[in-house]
Amino acid sequence: MRDKPLMCRERADADPFTDNTRNISLRAAHRADVPLPARSRQESSRRFCSAGSSIMTPKASERRPAGHHPWVWAILALGLGLRLYALDQPLVDWQAWRQTDTAAIARNFYEEGYRLFHPTVDWRGATPGYVEMNFPAYPFAVAMLYFLTGGVQEWLGRLLSALLSTGAGGLLFLLGRRLYADDRIGCLSALIYLITPLSLFFGRTFLPEGAMLFLSVGTLLSFDRWCEKGSAGYFFLAAVSAALCFLVKIPTLYLGFPLVAIAWSYWGWSFLRRPLLWLYLLLVLMPAVLWHRHAYHLFEQTGLTFGIWNQYGYDKWGHALLLDPGFYLVMLRRFVHAVYTPVGSLLVLLGTIMPPRRSREWIVSVWLGGLVLYLGLVAEGNRLLHYYQLPFVPVGALLAAGFLVRVLDAAQADTNQGLGRRLLRYLRDWRFHVLGVVLGSIAAYSAWAVRDYYVQPGSYDLYYRSCHALGAVLQERLPPDALLIVGDLDDKPPGPYRAQNPSLLYYSHRKGWQITPKEFCPERLDRLAAQGADYFVTATRFALQDPAFWNNLVHRGVTTAKDYPRFWTDHRSFVQAVERISGPERQFVVVRLRSN
Repeated sequence: MRDKPLMCRERADADPFTDNTRNISLRAAHRADVPLPARSRQESSRRFCSAGSSIMTPKASERRPAGHHPWVWAILALGLGLRLYALDQPLVDWQAWRQTDTAAIARNFYEEGYRLFHPTVDWRGATPGYVEMNFPAYPFAVAMLYFLTGGVQEWLGRLLSALLSTGAGGLLFLLGRRLYADDRIGCLSALIYLITPLSLFFGRTFLPEGAMLFLSVGTLLSFDRWCEKGSAGYFFLAAVSAALCFLVKIPTLYLGFPLVAIAWSYWGWSFLRRPLLWLYLLLVLMPAVLWHRHAYHLFEQTGLTFGIWNQYGYDKWGHALLLDPGFYLVMLRRFVHAVYTPVGSLLVLLGTIMPPRRSREWIVSVWLGGLVLYLGLVAEGNRLLHYYQLPFVPVGALLAAGFLVRVLDAAQADTNQGLGRRLLRYLRDWRFHVLGVVLGSIAAYSAWAVRDYYVQPGSYDLYYRSCHALGAVLQERLPPDALLIVGDLDDKPPGPYRAQNPSLLYYSHRKGWQITPKEFCPERLDRLAAQGADYFVTATRFALQDPAFWNNLVHRGVTTAKDYPRFWTDHRSFVQAVERISGPERQFVVVRLRSN
């Protein structure tokens, strides 16, 4: 029979969601200097589960079942409501190129068959389109929603992300109340997580980040429950959630740090001698190993990759930035501005340096340590892509909430010593007002900071919206089987085997190639035309940068999306045609590559 872990051996039958403090063993309580509760469960329930008890009363709801906590549902409803903002917005906001790539994979599943192990992209050229990428669980789930609703509707992808991101807040509440033995910390951490700028925006984008956060927090929660209960059901849940998490995002291997910390908190170093833990390690890592081996074979077939490993894409794992002071300034500004907000960053900092009060608070610090290592290992990826810092949000929310509750408890305590006597008395009398100001400051700053994410910076917003409008016309005018070469800019370092910006291919609902203006030359177009390319589409200003190249395009035949299938072979006639068009598609040129 499996031995009960140290922390629950005395009360193996206790429900950790209704009586957290009683699950701490005598040994753990003595080590943390935490007094064991004197009242019975019935007495505590009568006192603390009354309808009018406040969340900020010390330990007012530690023993209340999670489903009966009204604050939790109010917080989750708020978080979901904020994520439903602009749900039907086209994929033209921040990281539009990455969102359209994910949306294209979902659409291709829906239109070309539900082959989960063979995801395809639009920038496939003349290949079948199989691409090396992380496991496509999220776009496949969106494709199933398309199937259920009878068509491609991008807002379904945003809605799925919003639900998963909000669900991660609910799981964070459960995890926080277990690690800190305090419902107040669970509620505050969920609230802070749900209202910070980065979580707000990327919690409703067409990206797998919401699924990653949901699986990450769910992995730690289910693993902790299994370590305590020892049931086969929790073991299965912990293994499946971790395996899916590593499949969806391979960098989430940093979760190994808090997982080891949780195991150690129950069994000490003897956890290394437990066969089930080694089986768990095998079960959660093997799917990721097998998938990436399979994904590499897909790359060998088509030469298409998302650049997961640096020998194919840009070096997101590069460490040269660690010697550049500018990298740390960029990351500091982003954490203070978008990840935590200024007030939230101060709370996270104070929560980090604050010594643990309970026996298992230190697990959150280990989790943060794993993330700091991840930040250094994937330095270029973190510098370039804002959503790479999303994993820091739930950890910081726990640390900030822990510090806030510590201050509130100190204010509530009867103290007559030290220079802070008046301040503590003030906090005791006005603690709810102070808490409201702190949370209100975070919320207000988040509302201001998140606006920049809904609209692309500078001229990028107009450009992406123009591409979206052009795509709608190209869908209507061009033959459905036409293969396009799209000329577009990109803000990422070049990679030899991946598309730079596939947005225009997605908007036009066509397949083909994507090249940057640096690659513009007649010979490149001729080579791709020989592989089946029918048309070249790009912004006119990109093509005009090289007069010789523009003359070559005019000689082939140029037109606008609205004038297709009529083509002009002289510059003046084309300019006159453009002047008759008032829409944003007048900024783009369509070039004939092959005679029809």
